[in-house]
Amino acid sequence: MAGRKLEWIVLGLAFVLLVLDAAGGSGWALQSTRSVLAVRLDHSAGSPLYDVLAGAAALLPFGEAGFRLGVLGAALGALTLAGVVAASRALVPKEPTAGVIAAVLLFLAPPFRDSLATSQILAACGAVWAIACAATYTRDRSDVRFAVVALVASGVVIGSAPWLGAALLLAVILWVGAPRQLVAVVVGAIGLAIMLLWFDALGRMPGLHPSLVAAVAASGRGAAGVVIGVGMLGFGVGATTGLPNARVVAGIALLAATHEILVGTSAAVMLSVFVVGAAIVAAAIARMAATELTGWKRDLAVVACGAPLLVAAFAMGATLTAEDPGPIPRRLVADLTDRIPAGPGTFIATRPTTWFALQYERTVAGLRPDLELVPPLPPERADVVAANALRANLVVGADASAFGRLDAELARPRGRGFQLVGAIPTRMAPVEAPATYATAIGADEAIALAMERARLEAASGRLDRAARAAGLVSRFGAADLAVLASVTPTRDHPALFGFLPLGAVPHGPWLIDTFGDDLAWVANIPQADPPIDAPMPRKLHALWRKIFINHIKADDPQFAALGPAAVAATAEMTSVFFAPPDKKNTAQ
Repeated sequence: MAGRKLEWIVLGLAFVLLVLDAAGGSGWALQSTRSVLAVRLDHSAGSPLYDVLAGAAALLPFGEAGFRLGVLGAALGALTLAGVVAASRALVPKEPTAGVIAAVLLFLAPPFRDSLATSQILAACGAVWAIACAATYTRDRSDVRFAVVALVASGVVIGSAPWLGAALLLAVILWVGAPRQLVAVVVGAIGLAIMLLWFDALGRMPGLHPSLVAAVAASGRGAAGVVIGVGMLGFGVGATTGLPNARVVAGIALLAATHEILVGTSAAVMLSVFVVGAAIVAAAIARMAATELTGWKRDLAVVACGAPLLVAAFAMGATLTAEDPGPIPRRLVADLTDRIPAGPGTFIATRPTTWFALQYERTVAGLRPDLELVPPLPPERADVVAANALRANLVVGADASAFGRLDAELARPRGRGFQLVGAIPTRMAPVEAPATYATAIGADEAIALAMERARLEAASGRLDRAARAAGLVSRFGAADLAVLASVTPTRDHPALFGFLPLGAVPHGPWLIDTFGDDLAWVANIPQADPPIDAPMPRKLHALWRKIFINHIKADDPQFAALGPAAVAATAEMTSVFFAPPDKKNTAQ
């Protein structure tokens, strides 16, 4: 079962599995945005070729737009896995089944599965096939078609990751050493395609965003860490033993890693190249352990030698199914907009998750035409948009109770969203328990909406309702809620939550816990210190409480240990509460 049959088998199996796992709805974030571009038949300057393919996929006569792009992602993902098998076979032709181990490793890596809904998957597909065909051509130069395909595949990468694709094309030209006339014709055709693709493209080319931390976070999750580690080992083994083309492929892997650090958006490409090194490791182990075996027995030996790599991938965290929010994005939009009064009016989104969901519903499902959608803007611009709309007697909705210079008290809860008004409402809607939205992104959005309602209630002096809105009923029993209903912040027990550097740490459930700490502090309800693994803002709040009861001073070394953001926030807080009496407390 060796040779090119392996590529076809992997292609077919992977396509079926990925289609079965494709999201049936809009999805979140980039997946939703890609669906919008596809339905509009627009293409962006960052990935014009992928957007053209997505636009064609959006014309399929089944499913909604999100699912149709899921089918495209499944096809490109299957082609990428088949390309990994082909590239591995080109490097270690005597152990072709080592490529199957590499393909399964990539299949299990979370960043690869995440890339199926983005343009990364097209770049990964082009990169592995460029390597496969270039390596095959350099082993046997009798068939120039492999050189042509290698160059064209590099051009495909340009159409989905421009800077990486341009560097890869140059590397492939130098690597294959094809006839100059042939290279000139193919590169000329690629140049013409580039002109057509970038004509009337939206946006601009990707810029530099250097970040080693972001690159590691994007490409090193779960089984992806095994892919990178074993891939580096494989390239080292190949370079040491003089394996043909191993050093060149290692250079391309380094190129992809550099692009991920400087620009981003290439984690899937990086993993797809590094995983070829994992095939070298499996083949090398098989050569040492099964030197006398041939035929199918040798194939089984290669699989057995590569099995520990799969075990390690599962131990690190493998992705067997993608996270599908299903109808949750649509439910989020309904929760935000259904109870907003009839327009004409404006709905202001302050978070990307909200904006992507609203934009998809407007484009695909025809969301309320009486509301003009406003994308996330800097707070000092978003509040001007809201103020101008109110002056024009328009209905103003938002996914936040306040932003910029707007006062949270000038918001009326409408479902999970808010209607911004010009006077403090005299009646408030009943407090609902926090929403429950599936997937990690949905959970973050539920926390954000709960905190918006909780802070609105706290700003209006209704601390018991704030606790209910934040979902803290299990923490505060009936007696504590009664206390919260009767207290307000004082000089000795002021509200401190608004002074915390909340943006210094990624948001999560800890945000609710910290808000509960602040409510308990204001009401003088006894509470324990936060756990040792609590995020910095929650630990900082506990230290601030000790300042007010004179247990520590503001210059205590514990603040410096929490970092510069904690020190700066402490200085701001103390300047308000420990300054001369004429300075007012403006927390919460």
